[in-house]
Amino acid sequence: MPVCLEVTDRAGTRELEHDNHSFWIGGPRSGCEVELDLPGVFGRVLEVACDERGRLRVRAEPGLPFPIRCATGTIGARFENFLDGDVLNVGPALVKLRHRAEIGTESLVALDPAALTQSPGSPVGAWYRTFMEMADHLEGLKSHDQMVPAALAAILRATGADRVHVELDDDDDAHSWFMSRPEDKKPFRISRSLIEQVRNSGHVVHVPVAAKDPVARTFHSVRSEGISAAVALPIQALGKTLGVIYADCTRDGAVLSAEDLQRVAFCARILATALGNRVLVRSLLDRPASGAGHWALETRSPACAEVVQRVKLYAPADYTVLLRGETGSGKEVIARTLHELSRRSKGPFVPVNCAAIPEQLMESVLFGHDKGAFTGAMQARRGHFEEAHGGTIFLDEIGDMALELQAKILRVLQDRIVVPIGSRRQVRVDVRIVAATHQDLERMAREGRFREDLYYRLRELEITLPALRERREDIPALAARFLAEAAEELGYAEIPALAADAEARLCSEPWRGNIRELRHVVKGAVLRAGGGTIQVSHLDLDRRIERVPAAAPAVAAPVVAAVAASEPATWKERLEAQEKEALQRTFAEASGNLTRAAELFGVPRTTYREKLVRHGLLEG
Repeated sequence: MPVCLEVTDRAGTRELEHDNHSFWIGGPRSGCEVELDLPGVFGRVLEVACDERGRLRVRAEPGLPFPIRCATGTIGARFENFLDGDVLNVGPALVKLRHRAEIGTESLVALDPAALTQSPGSPVGAWYRTFMEMADHLEGLKSHDQMVPAALAAILRATGADRVHVELDDDDDAHSWFMSRPEDKKPFRISRSLIEQVRNSGHVVHVPVAAKDPVARTFHSVRSEGISAAVALPIQALGKTLGVIYADCTRDGAVLSAEDLQRVAFCARILATALGNRVLVRSLLDRPASGAGHWALETRSPACAEVVQRVKLYAPADYTVLLRGETGSGKEVIARTLHELSRRSKGPFVPVNCAAIPEQLMESVLFGHDKGAFTGAMQARRGHFEEAHGGTIFLDEIGDMALELQAKILRVLQDRIVVPIGSRRQVRVDVRIVAATHQDLERMAREGRFREDLYYRLRELEITLPALRERREDIPALAARFLAEAAEELGYAEIPALAADAEARLCSEPWRGNIRELRHVVKGAVLRAGGGTIQVSHLDLDRRIERVPAAAPAVAAPVVAAVAASEPATWKERLEAQEKEALQRTFAEASGNLTRAAELFGVPRTTYREKLVRHGLLEG
């Protein structure tokens, strides 16, 4: 069935029509059938399709810089049914979709616009606006005491009801809200018989005219309260009934039409969705953590509280997650925790360090190759994406990935299809992608060193991990865990104790290497203490080389001064000092990007990285 579109953007308002079974809406020069004037967006945005029953369905392209909203909520990445004639908010643009009726003009019946104002809540624009305001309002509310009154007020504005009542069940307790015109919140007597009928049957009860209903007119509450019409509906979400919504009229001769019933049902559905989402989120955040990696969710630090909540909330979803934070801050541990808390927990978790694999081998490592695809390919090999099928692949330090390979990663994110080197076969993979970086991807995208479209794809969900110096409250617990790990590895019968002054020293350190550095220091101390109590001297912190981070441009001058002051005795030592200075200069000039720094230095990235590690400028 043809679809009519009314599009409003910065270019004005225009009407379009499409006969295709499905079509795309996108930004300018996107090649889509419908192009909108959307600042900063040039790709596909929204797909519109008609199913076999002729219903409109829509889905949004993941990774957009703005949400797409309609009357029923936010449009997601999966196809959802769409109300004929509804309006989509696509960033700064509006798109109205409706079917074009395939009938002759002779069958059209003229409708007097004044007729739309005869019933309470009309015209259509008024109740539509009421429902949209209600949906937008509920999205920002977090408690029942805020959500329910917003729904009650919307029903009074959109229908002919005089009074509205909601009962919600919370475990063994019931909570009630009342509202009468004009927004009077005092309790009133309701028809308990109608509400119990809804509770017992789980069905809608509609009494359009109580005086003509052979059952309702016998109810004592209907007679005593002068109820002339009533509706009662179950509030259902997450597969169960959360409560009942009730509305009635007490004016003589007032009725609640089928249209009023539909509007009450629509409000009840929006309220149920909001309440169900709140229950679901609360259950996820309150779920006890168990498993090997879930110690990462145990924190006393306010800086980590939001991280823990996001991990629990994001884990069940299949969206791509971008982890950001300094080197050693625990990004891989969080990635494993996301995997273990997800529905993919029984599948494989495949970590890939994009900075440690030579650029010329990266494509083969990720996508695999066929036998004879290149020199040395003696047999076919599956790539990491295939190995992660049914599970999660973790792309660590994705900011170091070459631009050419970024384009191929983007295709995998879009289609979930990989093509091994030397092969024409397409392999469909079911993987969740978690990526991590310590670099400023926004700046890299502006400078053309990281694909902007890949950046938005990776940022479907984002978690930023605080540095260890920002969560010092967690250092004692982390140190205790690393003490236990070291004792088990060394075969000690008991876990060594940590002296008070040693713990205080750990808590006062800057920890430039974050949790990874703390782990190494603690494990080394256990070995040096020989199973005894860990003292400050066992930590060996005073012998560490204090250095300014290599990414700072001012690093080179102190290093040159230090080299001159030490006056190397041999030419080899002088050459080593000069090489170290050159490494620091190129690393600073490239803002910490290994690929760019290696190009400036004139050696392959892997060789450059090995030199950084050998000179103590980068942790291995």
